[in-house]
Amino acid sequence: MSKPEVMLLGTFHMAMEPQTVNEQQDHIHTVVEAFKKYNPTKIAVEKSFLIEEELDRKYREFLSGELKPTYDEVEQIAFRLAHELEHPRVYPVDEVVDMNTPSLNQVFEWAKEHQPELFQEILEVQSKLKKMENDEDLLHSLSYINRPDYIQELQRVYMKLAKVGDRQHQVGVQWLKQWHHRDLAISANIARIAGPHDRILVLIGGDHLHLLNQFLSDSGDFIIQSPRSYLPK
Repeated sequence: MSKPEVMLLGTFHMAMEPQTVNEQQDHIHTVVEAFKKYNPTKIAVEKSFLIEEELDRKYREFLSGELKPTYDEVEQIAFRLAHELEHPRVYPVDEVVDMNTPSLNQVFEWAKEHQPELFQEILEVQSKLKKMENDEDLLHSLSYINRPDYIQELQRVYMKLAKVGDRQHQVGVQWLKQWHHRDLAISANIARIAGPHDRILVLIGGDHLHLLNQFLSDSGDFIIQSPRSYLPK
């Protein structure tokens, strides 16, 4: 029995960069054309099943020309690519998880107050990540987000967060449980839409890449394809 393929394309959230979206429509179209060559059979996006009907409605409106894409990677990239490939829909695979018990800010505040040396270590890794980042344009952003060394360095931040707290107050671990819950659910949702001959392209925030790659690889049920050879240079 042939295994389905999954390609995880890490993205930034375009709603936070409206100027980039406005000024770099040519780059967005370049990305769409590039991933047409992968010819995915399904496109999955970082949206919850709770808005599945709305997502389907918006995609139908997009197909009919009634919807002007908002500042959102789903509408800017996924809708356009799905349209080019004549897909009937895109698939929401995100999970709704309360990420505020504790919040990430509370984890950082605990480290800053109670573990200043660890807090400084976290800042140093974040500084290294900043040096690896290249936001010159959209294509450069997608390039570094999907680089293995960047993904690995980002995971180091999370592993340092696990040490925040003490034996009675596992502050960092409690936050990471929420994060792992979300990514484990996303990987399960991807698995649920996969047929034996599918090639599934998943548009996902870059922070999720490490765990999703791990969970999907560990299952032994998928062929994991890298997006890097398709990313425009």
